[in-house]
Amino acid sequence: MIIWKFKDGKPGHENQTTGLISALSNVQDVQVLEVPVIGKLHALAALLLRKIPSAFPPQKPDLIIGAGRRTHLPMVVAKSLCGGKTVVLMRPSLPDTFFDLIVAPEHDDVSPSANVVEVKGVLNAVPFVDSKDINNGLFLIGGRSSHYTWDSEAIINQISQIVEHDKDVVWVLTTSRRTPQEFIQLLLDHITSDNLAVVPFEETNHNWMLEQFNSAGQIWVSPDSVSMVYEALSSGATVRVFSMDSLQNNVSRVVKGLNDLIEQSFVSTFEKWKSDPSKPNTTTTFNESARVAQIVMEQLS
Repeated sequence: MIIWKFKDGKPGHENQTTGLISALSNVQDVQVLEVPVIGKLHALAALLLRKIPSAFPPQKPDLIIGAGRRTHLPMVVAKSLCGGKTVVLMRPSLPDTFFDLIVAPEHDDVSPSANVVEVKGVLNAVPFVDSKDINNGLFLIGGRSSHYTWDSEAIINQISQIVEHDKDVVWVLTTSRRTPQEFIQLLLDHITSDNLAVVPFEETNHNWMLEQFNSAGQIWVSPDSVSMVYEALSSGATVRVFSMDSLQNNVSRVVKGLNDLIEQSFVSTFEKWKSDPSKPNTTTTFNESARVAQIVMEQLS
């Protein structure tokens, strides 16, 4: 299968298309050709003149995948001039009928249609690993956001209880750009356990994060880090979230999305863990990229 992967230069969009293509490669031999987006005027001229842009590869596509507003028109042009089926990730800026398949997060509220597939969160490039070692643990710490009230001491107190109880677990903790500067020092002042390694986000990179996701059997995430919650779930780990108060009286789509994950047993909570720390956590398998890949193969083959 020849896949044209349209790129707009945004890492978040790249993460989504990579996730789907990786899942497709698990069930089908694929050849991926990266295609830079062309400008709107260039795209419209190519469409009107029926002239294939020089940026397009010579090999005709079987599948055209893109994420991000700037990819939408070039994808439509590619399908019109070169053939293939289009899969757009997230709500498209053009009419839904222009695309063969729309993969949209539930919170995008895309109108139900035969060519719409709803997913929880957004697809990502974290590979699913089954039967992971529960004694490898990972803490993912976010920071201040518009959805939750941040309290460093409260989060550190919860981490302390977890580390103290699960002494056989090798814990790794990392932060994010939003984490308050004083957090790590407060953490080190409060917790001196030998089974906790602290790695600030400045000392990490994409490959390091993938290694942690691949090895961690259990992952705790601060609920403000929504993308991290979905990446943790995609890794095949048991995922729990710390206790934080939501900031808004009217629950935001982000908060509602996380609450839905908790209600559906994809994610557990600190309160549930604290009520019986020794009880194994039962979670529901979460592998949206594989699910969507299967739908793509069934509907677009």
